[in-house]
Amino acid sequence: MLTVADALQLEQFQQAQAVVVAGEGGLEKPVTWVHIAAVLDAPQWLRGGELVLTTIQSMPEGLAARHQYIEEMAGKGAAGLAITVGRFLNQIPAELREVADRLVFPLIEISYQIPFIDLAKAANERIAEENMQMVTGALTIHQILTQLVLDGGDLKQLASRLAGLLGQSISIENTHFESLASANVAEVDEARRFTLNTGHTDPRLIQALEERGFLAQIRHTLRPVFIPRMADVGLELERILAPIVVHGDIYGYVFIIAHGRPLTDLDRVAIASGATIAALMMLYQESLQSAEASLKGSLLAQLIQGETAQEAVLTDHALRYGVDLSKPYVLLQVEMPENSSQRVLQVLRRVNRLVVTQNWLVVVGQFAGQVVVLAQSSIPLAALADQIRAECDSLGVVRVGISGSHRKPQSVSLAYQQCREVLHITRRLHDPAPVVYFGDLGYLHTLYRSGSASLSSNPYVPWVRRLLDQQQMDLFNTLEAYLDAGGNSVQTAKNLHIHRSTLNYRLMRVEEISPVRLTDPVVRTNLQIALKLIRLFETD
Repeated sequence: MLTVADALQLEQFQQAQAVVVAGEGGLEKPVTWVHIAAVLDAPQWLRGGELVLTTIQSMPEGLAARHQYIEEMAGKGAAGLAITVGRFLNQIPAELREVADRLVFPLIEISYQIPFIDLAKAANERIAEENMQMVTGALTIHQILTQLVLDGGDLKQLASRLAGLLGQSISIENTHFESLASANVAEVDEARRFTLNTGHTDPRLIQALEERGFLAQIRHTLRPVFIPRMADVGLELERILAPIVVHGDIYGYVFIIAHGRPLTDLDRVAIASGATIAALMMLYQESLQSAEASLKGSLLAQLIQGETAQEAVLTDHALRYGVDLSKPYVLLQVEMPENSSQRVLQVLRRVNRLVVTQNWLVVVGQFAGQVVVLAQSSIPLAALADQIRAECDSLGVVRVGISGSHRKPQSVSLAYQQCREVLHITRRLHDPAPVVYFGDLGYLHTLYRSGSASLSSNPYVPWVRRLLDQQQMDLFNTLEAYLDAGGNSVQTAKNLHIHRSTLNYRLMRVEEISPVRLTDPVVRTNLQIALKLIRLFETD
């Protein structure tokens, strides 16, 4: 990468007696091309990275116009501006130097006696040569890494090979920034030491990457990003972070960690190539897992559909995947806001990947457009459900329904029905819990199984329906909150975020509209049953 400082050391620039007179802080800016400007509106034709050569006659007249000329050129991302002196101009005016210093924009004096074409040719040939070297180097790296895939290499070998080729440390991590493989070629900084000691990236660094927009940029572009030093979170060495992308989905990340030299364009290209190779390796592993997932899905379908004629065979198949149907088990169902086949497939892949990563002994499959998981009751179900939700968070908010505990293959169909019912019932009751358990439903499931016909025979239902006509006072919701709190006025007011006097007024209105007395515990019980029946079968 040719910088402004490098260009000034070229023989032709030395012959032109190039001298930096302002903006020395920008000498390390990369030069993408040397451009000769001979028009007054030259800045508008720039694309960034150009080292511009010009004369005072090619610049606008007047001090203010020349100030604007330099400001616009710096604003377009030009690497620097060289102006000839010795003929029409003895030296660049102090006013222009002040502008360049303020913008940290290199301003250079060169002798008018050296043709611009000689300066441009020398620098551009050097840039082209470096670009060719970078392309050649990147192609070589890509070929070596591709061969690693063909030879059946894994992520650990990829990290080691890439570190050896670049002379920089490499870290390959999953979507939760947990280490999958790494190779260090030199001393590491505080952030890297944390990862080596704990097996995952420092949460402070992850939070900083999120808050400062680096992860959002990766999610938007699916391209590598440069991460500068951030000493406040232990990042003492700059990095490039590249996403590992499979099926348009991020499966993990590759870090390249600088040491001994700045990171270059070759590092950026190489890390992108490394991320692609990592994606191919993960895709291969996923294809193997998909074949197994197909078998697991077939097993779950047979169990859920009650095809237990070959009970011993199905039990044996489940046992191969770590689930003993003779011991207590549960079924989990993942409910998604969008139930398209593509979205279900994405969730299935993510859950499968999570299960493999965490070594959960469960059976994951797809049935009736939903992802279901068969698991032993003894494993930490809450942790499993929370991890499934976290893994699928970027696809939209998902809910997980968990059945009661069962034994024997023939009970899997009942467990599936319980999952569906607990998700449906809690959705009807506006229960916000992301993980819901069939065992927590209690009498609500009995009401649901009684069906909508039970509304017509319940004498309290007409009284509760009257409250629906008074929605402007929110009496229906207030009564529900009061009954759910067991008739505790203090807790009800707190739950509804209203004053006790407001609650008392609303409850008084309930008693005026319906011939009931809320002080009677039997009445409260009957009202709650009627209210839940209306929730389950009538209201949205």
